[in-house]
Amino acid sequence: MDKLGLDLSAAILIGILVSVLIFGFVMDAYAVFLRVAGVDGLGEVLAMSNLVQYIARISNVLVIFILSFAFETGRLSAPVSLIFLLASLVGIATVYALIKSPNFCKVVRFALLPVLYPSFKHVAKIDVWRDTGHFKKASLKLAAYSAITNMLIVIAMFIPFGIASLYPEMRMTSVYVGQLMNFFATLLVFGIQDPISMRMVDAGSLKEAGTALLYGRVFSYLMAATFFGTLLFILQ
Repeated sequence: MDKLGLDLSAAILIGILVSVLIFGFVMDAYAVFLRVAGVDGLGEVLAMSNLVQYIARISNVLVIFILSFAFETGRLSAPVSLIFLLASLVGIATVYALIKSPNFCKVVRFALLPVLYPSFKHVAKIDVWRDTGHFKKASLKLAAYSAITNMLIVIAMFIPFGIASLYPEMRMTSVYVGQLMNFFATLLVFGIQDPISMRMVDAGSLKEAGTALLYGRVFSYLMAATFFGTLLFILQ
């Protein structure tokens, strides 16, 4: 009975962590839809996009906090890489569903209304889903940057736990290694990815920019799943 209870509590903890990670993935993808909305009041929509992006980052921090507490108190019986592998695999399907389903996008919009409406009354209810098209040569570079930067952000969350598992005495250092990787990925976003995507938006290539950024996210979770799956196989 105790073992059953322990297994159940471990499964619930893993489910919560994976769910919060996927929530962050969906928020990040929805922020992309806002960035390429092409509606009246685009400046306000971009500001709303930044808030949604920040919500995604907060969810990541929440995952790291819960995971750190469970990791250091011995309450985590599953490998950390397994949690990120599951989240990456489900993230592929979930973000792809958001890309393809206007109804799913509508559900996300209504779920965010209590948070977004007080500050963005004029644009919080706008439907920002748009049909994505095929990749064009000009958008392939943006898709690559989107995939690489997002994958680095995901892996940066895992790095402190990977290092701490191998070198427990380096726990503080491992935290800052993860932060350094996160800062590097963020620098790539602000220094390369965003300028390219905003130039495409300014040129009216909203569909191409959205396609590149969103499918870049899907590819990033595929690459992250490959990384975590390989790591799990090696360690087991």
